[in-house]
Amino acid sequence: MRLYCLLLTASCLFPSLSFSQQYLVLEKERNYVAERSQDSNAKFHSSIKPFLWEPAQQSKAPSAVDSTNKIASEKTANIPASKKQLNFCGTPLLNLEAGYDLKNHQTSFQSSIGFMGGGNIFTPKLYYSLNFLAAVSSFPAYIDTFIKRTGVIPGLGKAHGTDNAYSYQYYSGYLSYSPNKIFNFQFGKDKNFLGDGYRSMFLSDVSNSYPFLKISTTLWKIKYVCLFAEFKDITAASGMKNDFKNKFGSFHYLSWNVTKRFNLGLFESVIWQGADENRSRSFDVSYLNPIIFYRPVEYSLGSSDNVLMGISFKEKVAKKQQFYGQFMIDEFLLKEMGADIFHDIFPNTKHHWGWWGNKYGLQLGFKSFDLFTLRNLFFQTEINYARPFTYTHGSVQQNYANYNQPLAHPLGADFAESVSFLHYRYKRWTFETEFLYAVYGKDSVGGRNLGNNIFLSYTAQKKEYGNYLAQGIKTNLHYMQVKLSYCLIPSSDLMAEAGVAVRQERNSTSSFNSNFFFIGIKTGITNHYSDF
Repeated sequence: MRLYCLLLTASCLFPSLSFSQQYLVLEKERNYVAERSQDSNAKFHSSIKPFLWEPAQQSKAPSAVDSTNKIASEKTANIPASKKQLNFCGTPLLNLEAGYDLKNHQTSFQSSIGFMGGGNIFTPKLYYSLNFLAAVSSFPAYIDTFIKRTGVIPGLGKAHGTDNAYSYQYYSGYLSYSPNKIFNFQFGKDKNFLGDGYRSMFLSDVSNSYPFLKISTTLWKIKYVCLFAEFKDITAASGMKNDFKNKFGSFHYLSWNVTKRFNLGLFESVIWQGADENRSRSFDVSYLNPIIFYRPVEYSLGSSDNVLMGISFKEKVAKKQQFYGQFMIDEFLLKEMGADIFHDIFPNTKHHWGWWGNKYGLQLGFKSFDLFTLRNLFFQTEINYARPFTYTHGSVQQNYANYNQPLAHPLGADFAESVSFLHYRYKRWTFETEFLYAVYGKDSVGGRNLGNNIFLSYTAQKKEYGNYLAQGIKTNLHYMQVKLSYCLIPSSDLMAEAGVAVRQERNSTSSFNSNFFFIGIKTGITNHYSDF
């Protein structure tokens, strides 16, 4: 702890050369380009998103991007001139989309307008970014059902409106400061993502943006991130922001490029409520320690906050191919895990198995850039798994969620999922197809908590033992999407796109199908997830 603080103080007192501090937009297409171009950069840590532009400029970034394909360069080269003055570089945001659900005979539309921009504040070491979007939209039937149940637009915040259309606003922004090439300080309201997968079992960008302070330390082959955030619990809110309850999170993530091919990551987080019936805690400064393991601190505080720990890896099996994975532990007992393994081998045994408190998640995936040596052909496939009751807590306000959406996987808990992508870009054209299959267990109406809904207290679990994957109403989800897009204006990333999506959700009590197509133009500043 003392050594870390001494290093931090010294680096701020003796800054090094100036360089730009812009973060790339947290958007899937831009991540493809950045990751592909930084394959040989030893200081690039692909599991920490959004990417800081300065590390992405190192090594062979200009030549690694296809010089004949300008869109690949322009997607990651939107940096204002590094002059010692206050400057601004911006672009308007536009999203106009129309769709029709063939199965439910329902039209949908999205119309939004806004702006994004940023620049240096008198020095390249200090950068600011501002994004704003105002929208009026209607959605396919299954998303509309989600909005009615939760009161939020997926990933974009509180929904206002009627059955015909919803209005909402989304805004984000930050200040980024680097005294040197070791430290970066980022303060703002935005999203973060930890992992190499499409999903993350640690921290994803599924929920709404949130205020945070992030300290990133890059030294040798290691990057260490301390993230302190404020979230909102709106489960019992009447719709007014004054009714939203504060909750806080502290996250640590260490990424180590052990070799040119192998990366190891360590993760830990704690979520605590801002107030309960007896007292107000606000932000607990005990969790500000940048180098800790939370369990000892948690016990010293006499509390039982929601603590997660995890480990991740990435292994490059070839120049453009890599395996990756995550193992996240919410809570477990080794004895009880052994009992589960014993039951899997000898299913007729009469001993206890399936303890509800064995809460953990897994991810295993594979990526390939330039598949079959075809430039810009990208393939990704992964499986994700979470035991029942994972991410839940005895106090609903301390669950692993923000704005009525999970902080990790959109399906919550008690699920297994397989998702695959094939993505090809040729000049300004982009083709992408997605295939998803998931199985999960829904709670029966009026029944007790069976482990899928992370917004229920784990104290209401139906049984102590005998819990298993997809218990409750076993539900199968199929989702397929095919999309073709064309970049109209590369400098602002304005795309024209058209596509079709097929979604089937079936269980023993109901069936919900949605087959819809869409067409429109948009500027992407964030990922929008409709595959849940």
